[in-house]
Amino acid sequence: MQDSPRYRPKTVVFLLLSLLLHAVVLTMPRVGGKKKQSKTFVVQRINLEDLPKEQVVDATEPKNNQIPDRSKYLSKQNQSVPKETQAKHTGKTKNTTSSLAVQKNGSKPSSVKETSPKLKLSDLGLKAMPRKPAAVQPSSPGPSQTDDYLPGVKLGSETALNTREFQFYSYFERIKDRLRMYWEPELRRRIQHAFSQGAEISSKDLITQLHITLNKNGELSKISITKPSGIDDIDGAALFAFEQAAPFPNPPTGMIEKNGEVILTWSFVVQTKGIPDIFVFLSKL
Repeated sequence: MQDSPRYRPKTVVFLLLSLLLHAVVLTMPRVGGKKKQSKTFVVQRINLEDLPKEQVVDATEPKNNQIPDRSKYLSKQNQSVPKETQAKHTGKTKNTTSSLAVQKNGSKPSSVKETSPKLKLSDLGLKAMPRKPAAVQPSSPGPSQTDDYLPGVKLGSETALNTREFQFYSYFERIKDRLRMYWEPELRRRIQHAFSQGAEISSKDLITQLHITLNKNGELSKISITKPSGIDDIDGAALFAFEQAAPFPNPPTGMIEKNGEVILTWSFVVQTKGIPDIFVFLSKL
């Protein structure tokens, strides 16, 4: 690509590593007998029409259990907010007391730049690149933060979204927690490899979308790449994360189709921008 920045040891890069989760709500009852499960799963590259899906986001406080007039998000509970915002800090989603107090006092969230754990370029060697937490006071709970990928949502002092209750939220949250263990470390390793090989990555959102099939026990049986990112290392990291994170036991009965399968659509995003430091985010959609 002609206008893509070429990675070199001194190149400055911004990485936004995020998980995108799209949930297909399946209400068919579980039927059929037991089926012998294979120890292997199939990886395919296919093109599918968009499936009915909505974005599943992490639950946040405070919750008012009010059904919003309009929402593109599903979560643990219903929530209606006058203005949607996302926390400016990145990490496992939480709204802290201090930031909630600001909202109660009527202060408007100011326009702020995204901040997050930093890694210097010198960390891009062969050694591991551990994530560094944001500096906070020892007794402080830290600032509000989110690791959901929320393009188009303005930054604020907390995450506040219009959401509708999703019956199977807890199952998807378990899947995310498992994927979190493998996606970022494997992507880091592969990005290091890309740097060393002089790979070129464009400054945009690079999305790997997967179509996943589980059996009724939550074991992985097939992965289909419905939308490649264009970078093999990113696609490979996404596939690796699901392979290592599986199985996801005890899927809700309502998600199991008549043929005994559980169907998921999951996307992984890497966003790059040229700035002096490397910022690492993990998010689901």
